Amino acid sequence: MNYEIRQILEKSYAAASADIVIEAGLVRYDRPGHTRQMAQLPYCHEARYSAGYYAYGTLLGRLDEAAGLEMLEAIAALQFTDPEHPDYGGFLWYREESVIQDSNAAFFILMPLVAVRLTSPGVFPASHLDIMQRMFRHAAAWFSRECRSPELFYPNKTMSDGAMLLAVAHFLGEPEYLRTATAYFKRWEEYTVRRGWGWGENISLVYQGVMMNALSIARSVLQEHDRGLAGRLSVQMDALKQLLLFHDGEEFVPSIRSYNFRGETSRQSLLWTVAGVTGVSTLAEQTFSLNDLAGGLLFAADLPPREHAPAVLPVPRIREERIFDASRAYTWIGQRTRLGSINRFPVMPGSYQNPAWGLGWQSFPVSFSVREQQVSYLRWYVDDSAAVRTHPAEEYRSAYLMPALFSEPLYPEVETRSAQQGNALVVVRSMTRVHNRAAEIADEWLIHRYDGEVEAVVNTAGDREWLVLRYLDCAVAVTALRGLDSKAEAHAVLPVTVVREEGRIRLRQVLYSGSSKMLALPRLEAGWAVVCLDEAAEPADIQRLLDTVTIEDTVQDDREVPREPWARIHSIRLTAGHQPPVQLTVDPYAL
Repeated sequence: MNYEIRQILEKSYAAASADIVIEAGLVRYDRPGHTRQMAQLPYCHEARYSAGYYAYGTLLGRLDEAAGLEMLEAIAALQFTDPEHPDYGGFLWYREESVIQDSNAAFFILMPLVAVRLTSPGVFPASHLDIMQRMFRHAAAWFSRECRSPELFYPNKTMSDGAMLLAVAHFLGEPEYLRTATAYFKRWEEYTVRRGWGWGENISLVYQGVMMNALSIARSVLQEHDRGLAGRLSVQMDALKQLLLFHDGEEFVPSIRSYNFRGETSRQSLLWTVAGVTGVSTLAEQTFSLNDLAGGLLFAADLPPREHAPAVLPVPRIREERIFDASRAYTWIGQRTRLGSINRFPVMPGSYQNPAWGLGWQSFPVSFSVREQQVSYLRWYVDDSAAVRTHPAEEYRSAYLMPALFSEPLYPEVETRSAQQGNALVVVRSMTRVHNRAAEIADEWLIHRYDGEVEAVVNTAGDREWLVLRYLDCAVAVTALRGLDSKAEAHAVLPVTVVREEGRIRLRQVLYSGSSKMLALPRLEAGWAVVCLDEAAEPADIQRLLDTVTIEDTVQDDREVPREPWARIHSIRLTAGHQPPVQLTVDPYAL
């Protein structure tokens, strides 16, 4: 085993062992679990973490055979083993569950077992292998069903299902399962080349890790069975690595499925070392969750040498990343600030919100970052007097169980449309056909850990007021564009209110405020422009740069189709200095 990987395993396992409680073979948490069945329980016993503790403890020699066997048997007891059961081969996430509510449990539970067995095949005793083979045989049926009709838009799940099926087929010596898994990866690779990465997990640091593990397992097994397909999967893996290199160790802006609700600029991940952003020697300084260690084993042979010094990337730099079909992520990185946007979010229909899931609460389609300060992002805010819901959410646990923006199951169409050139961005956010209860609806910039004042600066070029966030050696300027609130008969620039709370501020456009009632509104709309002033911190420099910015913000009726005032075409053109203009046209009737 790689020396640095051994170090990180030892350190992380020691940290996990410090206060761990294992009861009848499973790790106990004195808190609720994440699924709906578990939300109200005072404690739970989780199989995923238990599997990691078992597998890495066995690898490091920290668990004797009897203790490991007890844990493995407890994990196996959470698998459905009756071939007549509709969930045959799947796993419960928690001992206290009675039905599967998170179908990702099977691959997350088996991932550490597979990673250790692929990379250190002789470490498991024969008594453990007997149980493992039995688990794999049942699981093969589950993964086969998943791979025969995969939800290709959900890449981290289906790729992991496919990788697990390849691995268990390899361990079991079952050619039929191997053919099913190979056929899945051929289909996935063709889809990804033709249409993109589904609903956008390629711009998620969290789920890139899951997908990279899946690609590593698949590539390893397919080297023996289909070298051409293994090579094509390596191309997709390299594409993810290039994206990591571009972001050079800092949070992606923009990001889908990030969960970075505190706006942290740097997030720990083994992927930074796998991609070559950081040298392998930095791993010795870090402690990881056991849930994150599979990647260290799977990529140990690919890690850069200890003396590796990552290249210094030029600034400013720009990258456009295809997500799905015509949906793209645009990122500009300066010396001190970063600005990112998705040209259309959600990137595909049907993925934004749902009573049980949805990407709206966990994604950051428009954001800017100030080095070592915070990632700031746009979010929707809805108060229906019974609950406050935001997209992105305030925190993970409550939003997981209440992921939609409104309580009614008939949701409005919620969209973000943006355009960006370098350090300048324009964005229009809308809700169409609102028929939901609310006491307040707003669109707001959330800025954590900002202690300064929000300064109003009027530029001479367009007689426009900008709200300026000043930092030690840079600034970010924000202004409102035309929008539609609940009382508007036509588009107009909406006021921006500044709300200071403990540890953060909010720049808000309020679209509805009043009594809590069922609203019936054809369209609500908020518009924003943002310019990162990467090397301007003094008032004179800020004023000089903003004086070069002009915005044309117009609304028109093209007379080609019948349009109510709310359905008119909204066009914005922003020019800043000598860079190309930023142009955005939003047509509520456009397909």
